[in-house]
Amino acid sequence: MTKTHDVTEAKRPWPSPYVQVGGLVAGMALIALGNGLMATYVPVRLDQAGLGQRNVGLVVTAYAAGMLLGCLLSGHMVRRSGHVRAFTSLAAIGTISALLLALDVGLYSWGGLRVLGGFCTTGMFMVAQSWLNAVTISNWRGRVMALFYISYTLGLAGGALLMRAVDIEGTAALMLLAGLYAAAVIPVGLTRLQQPAPPERIAVRPIAVYRISPVGLIGAFVSGGLGMTMMGVGPMYGTEVGLEPGDIALLIAALQGGNMVIQWPLGWLSDSMDRRKVILGAGLGVSAVSIVIAGGGAALSGDGFWALLVLFAIWGGLAESLYTISTAHTNDHTDPADHVMVSSTILIMWASGATIGPAVATAALEFAGTSGLWAFFLAEASFFAAFVLWRLAQRGRPDAESQESFQSWPASAPPIPEWNPNAPETK
Repeated sequence: MTKTHDVTEAKRPWPSPYVQVGGLVAGMALIALGNGLMATYVPVRLDQAGLGQRNVGLVVTAYAAGMLLGCLLSGHMVRRSGHVRAFTSLAAIGTISALLLALDVGLYSWGGLRVLGGFCTTGMFMVAQSWLNAVTISNWRGRVMALFYISYTLGLAGGALLMRAVDIEGTAALMLLAGLYAAAVIPVGLTRLQQPAPPERIAVRPIAVYRISPVGLIGAFVSGGLGMTMMGVGPMYGTEVGLEPGDIALLIAALQGGNMVIQWPLGWLSDSMDRRKVILGAGLGVSAVSIVIAGGGAALSGDGFWALLVLFAIWGGLAESLYTISTAHTNDHTDPADHVMVSSTILIMWASGATIGPAVATAALEFAGTSGLWAFFLAEASFFAAFVLWRLAQRGRPDAESQESFQSWPASAPPIPEWNPNAPETK
């Protein structure tokens, strides 16, 4: 009996890598749904509650600050408790924070709870990414991570569209968020995917990374400032120009659609030329689209709404490409021994930009109206483009064999953490 059982087990085919990672991918897709929903819901709900632009901006910034804390602390949680325990603990905290949001709509209560939300969501995202990177064999890693990123991006877009089905003044959105946090534990808790070893300690050295790749370091900061600002303050723009909540949700979903469509051709182009030229073009493109939207004014928010959707999609794809291609450019110049340190530093710079950007943009929106918001985007993208142009004159393109292959990333999600010795190989 025992021998027959052993033979059967030996002949049982090993499931494909897609099946093996399905639990993690499904869990984070559920978290993305909640993240996309709240990115639109929170600014609109607080505005309707009469908190004012400054206070709404503070709550949006609080979420970004929570993301920064998640980047800084989630690695320590995994090191202490392991990937599964860290993921489930973060999901529990996220569920509790979502339920507490329903008790009171106020600056301090929502500000503190959104810090927790940002911390939990980012921590779960990074735990899942690190886990997938560590256990996926190298010849499948690119395809597995592509599945993960596409699923997360679709979740963000789907979450934004959920706004069209919820009552802004009710608690349905918050109950749905709590349910999604809790539901994400089910596929992750039941996964048979092997847990990796506890992560190594990470080092953050911005000066050292700047010496390796100035464009990569500054590009991560600028990308965080652009992408997270649009996700957080973009709904405030929609409210300011008189859009209905459902139309604001479409704008945020369009950002994700543009991200999926535009990143790949730009990434392919950057593989065949100096990546900084593509980065320069993307930065100038963000500036140009910002000028068009700012100049369109009432026409775009009225009869020209569908044109505004297209412009938001283009803006989102170009802005997110700044991060992905800047990171690829950084890795082109990074020695394998420095890969973990560089990746960790880039991660913190992205989160820092994501924290500072919404605060500055909200102040610009309050001071100068919608033109102030687009002036912020124009200034940040243009200054970065000018910086890239200056760097093009300082250093030539790396040898073709030292360039790594481009990888796409989901909009408004933290870059991948390199916490473990089994992280992707630097090519």
